[in-house]
Formats: sequence, C-alpha cells, structure tokens
Amino acid sequence: MERRQRMMLLGIAALIAVAAVAIALVAGGGDDDGDKSTSSTTAAQTATGDSSAQGTSSAETTTETSPPEPQGSTETIDIKGGEPDGGAKDIKVTKDDPLEITVNSDQELAIHFHGYDIEKDAGPGKPAVFKLKADNEGVFEIEVESTGTKIAEVTVEP
Repeated sequence: MERRQRMMLLGIAALIAVAAVAIALVAGGGDDDGDKSTSSTTAAQTATGDSSAQGTSSAETTTETSPPEPQGSTETIDIKGGEPDGGAKDIKVTKDDPLEITVNSDQELAIHFHGYDIEKDAGPGKPAVFKLKADNEGVFEIEVESTGTKIAEVTVEP
C-alpha cells in the first residue's frame, strides 16, 4: 500500500472517530434535569475505551481508529502426480502486502518461486510454505523445479 493511501485511510479513521465522539456527546446531552456533567465523554476516554464516566455508550468504546491491516493473499496449491490439481493458479496481490502460498504434493518435489528465488521441498504430509512480503512487482511463476511444470502465476501489482 502506498504512503498516500495509508495517510488517506488514517485520515478517514480519524474522521470516523471524531464523528463518533460528536454523536455520543449529542446523544448523551439530553438530560431533563439540566445536569450535563455525567453525560460528557472526552476524546481520550473514547480513544482508550474508558467507560468509567457515566453516560458513556458502548458504541464509543468500540470505535476503531487504526487503518485496516493489508489484505494480502493466502493460497493453497495441491499437486497430484506432478501436476497442479485443477490447473495452474492465478494469484494476484498488491505490492508490499503479505503473501502465503502452501503447496501440498503427493510425492517429493522441489518447488521454485521465480522472481523471489525461493525453493522449498514438498511431499506427502510435508507442505512447502512460502510466506513473504510481496515486494517485487511483476509476474512470477511457481513451478515444479525438476520438470518445469507451472503450478501458479503470481502477479504483484503496484
């Protein structure tokens, strides 16, 4: 995710938090006895989830102010008889997002992830797990090293 996108998400999250505080203050300010001291909540109480002040609603304590985690991708590829079950997978991920690919195989095989130059062994009961940050842009193949059989194509987009 680019810096500009992260900053925009942080700004939106902050705006949502401010709106939640404003709504809570307006909703809690309708006391008939005129005593407003028990219905106000500070922004610090809202941000920390402090519900010790009277009149604090549960909506205020659940306001999330941090941006969402990167989506990334988690994929599983099953190899049977040296071929990808269901054909080669097309995997798309955004640059710098987490990527996890698990390769299961019914026989001992070396699996090579081109572009990231990672090779791992897969076999019965012993999957090859590629867990990384997708920091190289482009299109990369994952293949059975000994036969050159393509089992996946990974596209890392900006």
